[in-house]
Parts: sequence; C-alpha cells; structure tokens
Amino acid sequence: MSSPTPRNVIPSAADTATLLELADASMLRHAGPIDPLLVERASGTSIWDRDGKEYLDFTSGQLCATFGHNPDALRTAILDSFSRTVHSNSYLLSEEVIRLAERLLALLPAELSKVLLLSTGSEATEVGLKAAKMATGRWESVGVSRSYHGHTGGAAAVTFLPRRIGTGPAQPGVHALPAPYCFRCPLNTSYPECGFACADVGMGLVDTQRTGDVAACIIEPVLSTGGMIEPPAGYLPHLKIRCEERGIKLVLDEAQTGLGRTGDMFAFETAGVVPDVVALSKTMGGGFPLAALAVTDEIAERAEENGLRFLTSHMNEPSMAMIGLTMLDLAEHHVAEQSAARHGEKIKGALEEMALEHQLIGDIRGRGLLLGIEWVVDADTNDPNPDAAVAIAAECRNRGLLVQVVSANIWRIAPPLTVSDDEIDRAMTIIHASIVAYLETTL
Repeated sequence: MSSPTPRNVIPSAADTATLLELADASMLRHAGPIDPLLVERASGTSIWDRDGKEYLDFTSGQLCATFGHNPDALRTAILDSFSRTVHSNSYLLSEEVIRLAERLLALLPAELSKVLLLSTGSEATEVGLKAAKMATGRWESVGVSRSYHGHTGGAAAVTFLPRRIGTGPAQPGVHALPAPYCFRCPLNTSYPECGFACADVGMGLVDTQRTGDVAACIIEPVLSTGGMIEPPAGYLPHLKIRCEERGIKLVLDEAQTGLGRTGDMFAFETAGVVPDVVALSKTMGGGFPLAALAVTDEIAERAEENGLRFLTSHMNEPSMAMIGLTMLDLAEHHVAEQSAARHGEKIKGALEEMALEHQLIGDIRGRGLLLGIEWVVDADTNDPNPDAAVAIAAECRNRGLLVQVVSANIWRIAPPLTVSDDEIDRAMTIIHASIVAYLETTL
C-alpha cells in the first residue's frame, strides 16, 4: 500500500475570523474564552499575528522560549535528531538521553545524583513527590499558598490557587503553609523581625493537622503564577531546617525559574540551599515537551528498593534529549554573559521610575528576567487594583506588547534572555503610554 500524500494546510487562505469561528466550534475552552490572537510566526522576542502585526513577547511563550523563539541552535538540534529518530520506547535509552542526564548532573550540586527525563512540569512534580513518598515510606505532603505546580492529580493537590475549585476533593494528607508574601504578609508581620513566622506557624499547623508522617514539602524558589512572590533572604534555608527537623524532603519546583531565568543557573543557588529534589521543565525544551527530575542518591536508592514505577509514552525521547542538550548550551552561555541580571536591572530601573510617577504601581519585585508588578489603587492603602492590571495589560497588547496578568492584580514580566536594549526601551515606552491612557479613561 502506498503512503498517503502529505496534506499541507498551513498557512491557508482562510481569514482570521473564519478560523476563530472554527476554533470556537471545535475546541474545548480549557482556559476561558479562545484568545483572538492567532499566531502566524515567531522569532526572537517577537511574534506576529495573521494580519502581520508584531508583538513583543514579554511572556517568553509562557516561559518556555527563554532563549527566544525559534533560535537557530534549536532548529539545528531538531533536524539533527529527527533525521535519526523521533521516538523510541520509554524503556529504551539513547546516547542523547544519557548525555543529557550527565550534563544536568554536572550543573547541579553533587548531592543531586540521579535524573529522570519526562515531558511536562506536572509530570516532574508528580514523580518528585512520588519518589519522596516511596523513599520515606510516608504519604503526606506540604505546599505553599499561592503556589502553582501543575494540573495533574498530585501536582494540583499541592497547587493552592483558585483553579483548584470545582474538581472535588484533592488528595488527602496535603497541607499548605502561608506564602512568604512580604508585601501582603498573611500574618501581618514585617521581615526580618518576623523570623520567618510564616514558615514556623505553617509547620506548626501541619504538625497539628497531619494524620500520618509528611514525606515532602514543595515550593517554587519564586512563586511565579501565584503573584511573582520572591521569598525574603534566608527563607529557603530556614524552611529546609524546619523540614529536616521533621524528616521531610524539600522539593524545589524550578519549572519557571531554572536554567538562567533568574540570573543563576538555578534559582536555589542564590538562596544557598540544596534541595532533596529538583523539578525542571519549560526552558528545558525551548517550546518542546521536555522536563527533568533530579534526586539525591538516598531518595533514588530507597525509592527504587521500595518499587518506584513511573511510565509514560514519551519519557527518554532521543529527539527531546537532543533539544535539551542544546538548551543547556544556551543556558550556560547566558549565565556566563549575565544576560538575565543585566537586562533585569534595566527593566527594573525603568519600572521604578514609573512607580515614582504613578501610584498605581504598588510593588516591583522579582529577580533577573522574572519580574512582577503589583497594581494598587493608591500608595496610602495599597488595596489591590485588578481592574488596572487587566486594562493596562490589554492596552499594552493593543500597542504591540504582551505581558501576563498572573494573579488578579499582578503582572509577570519575563522576556527572553536574548531581548535587546532597544526592545526593552520599546516595551517600557508602551507600558508607560498604556498607564497614561488608562488614567485618562478613569479621570
């Protein structure tokens, strides 16, 4: 039998309105209304819609295009790997897979000595928690309020955002610590006088509520989707001590912070803490489905002895591993060049100047090129202002800049590390003009 003739349907002559009608009729709306921006192509810091309009993408393709959209090195890696094999078998390895594991371990602290390659951040979270449970023989876990770790069962159970609502009971034995949210302290205290009360009070509540022993505590080094919350200096080491006192393994979710985004290769390096488990994704694949999990020898050995099993159809893919090797090359280059730190300082400085002019900007926070703006009503009350956050983001989009409202009144600003000074200047001009336009409509 002859092979079917390939059908080339992209791009077609259909207009945008027609395609949106088809989407509305055929696609499940998994995150609210279908976005009317249809992407035609992307390169570097920019994407273009089907009408040819350019947008500066200060979301980095949902934090996956950390080194820009469609970099040459990524295309080369894809072609090299796809010319040999795209998919093999979850049980089988290839040289690319082994080399990627080796390269990751060379970048991580020596205590983290075993790697598993997966497809998504949710999977990495799932396996990290599962490995901690099977290594310790415990089954309860701890997360942090305003955290985000994914949408699969175990990941969703330790995700404490409104998206939990409507799906019924989560996994039993899951507890939440108050977020280290200094701008709006959940305990109404002040850092550093608080002595990390959010961690201590939270762990005290876990001690009271648990019905078994806790296996793992999971946290993002910067709580990104939950509000761009960077824990204060010393928080993560303090949390690690509280975990060690209880025999709890510390799991760090570096999906949005790892591989150069915050300036260091991994965000936990700045905190001076070594976790028991690290989960990576997003930047790992540069837009392709690739994630990784790294664990200590102790966890690996005991989990394996106790029968650890985790299988999906797309683990250990040779094509994705080749892409991952290329992403590590780019990450090492940009960390050496201090790309995130240098560009982040420029953006932060521009935003701080705007904050002096406009009381709508209540707080600017974050590290490297993972920055946030918290929009408020005024400086006297610091009451949240979600209307301003949404309206100004929409005006930015109209003017050709994409930023993301991640939590009611909070923006995430996260351009690719390849962003130019000119592109930063253009983006800051658009933000300022959008603030002015918003204020003119509210007077």
